[in-house]
Amino acid sequence: MLYSSNTFVPYNSPLKEAQVVFLGLPFSSTATSAASNYGPVMVRESLKLVESRLGKLRICDLGDLEPVPGSFELTAERVKDTIREAKMQNPSPFFVFVGGDHSMSFPISEELKARTVIHLDAHSDSRREYLGNMFMHQTWAYHASKYARVIQIGLNSVSEAEQDEIRTNPNIDPMSINEFLEDLEPLKGPVHLSIDIDVFDPSYVVTGLPEGKLRPEQVYAILEKAAVVCNSMDIMEIADNALPSKTGFLASHIIKFVLEKKFLS
Repeated sequence: MLYSSNTFVPYNSPLKEAQVVFLGLPFSSTATSAASNYGPVMVRESLKLVESRLGKLRICDLGDLEPVPGSFELTAERVKDTIREAKMQNPSPFFVFVGGDHSMSFPISEELKARTVIHLDAHSDSRREYLGNMFMHQTWAYHASKYARVIQIGLNSVSEAEQDEIRTNPNIDPMSINEFLEDLEPLKGPVHLSIDIDVFDPSYVVTGLPEGKLRPEQVYAILEKAAVVCNSMDIMEIADNALPSKTGFLASHIIKFVLEKKFLS
């Protein structure tokens, strides 16, 4: 018997049979603060220790994307190619992406053809450009709004340019927690859930731009509704670089909560 493991689940299911596909995105080249390229490591190592029922699911851990350092464009194309190849073998798994730079949520949601993005973040990330660059973690939500309704929850730090964009862009829809929970309008699918870990109060996380205000119980109230309707998720900007990682553990519990709610409730 081999006493070895290459992932966080007891058995790494073949891609063709998986209900859930996990992919790490160790890319942080558009970061203007602490790097988040160790995010996948922090979460995987934490998931190994979190008690859960995830062993009941067929999970395929694809490992980590090999990014192109310094290039959003080339790395984004690798993200899309990887999703396309995975879907050729398995047309409809639930994807879980962990990073890493929030800019990667743009190619993810684009390739998955999201019609709605539920975006939890302290920042709107809806600038049209930042420092002369169109593709940064500060701009991905603007690009996503070209093909999806972007529902933003938890905003706490919004630039003047983003305020103008929110006011004039009909596809960017900021909501309070209560507005989201009480909104009965059906969400157009596919629905992608994107979580920037900096949506949490800094006492709970280590992240690049710690400006969030939400407590875990507030986020779990949002996830109670979002988990049921979403078809994929990402959790980004995990900037811990040492284990054990409190940010990794919180992200792991979020992943566990969403998957158990989605598949095992």
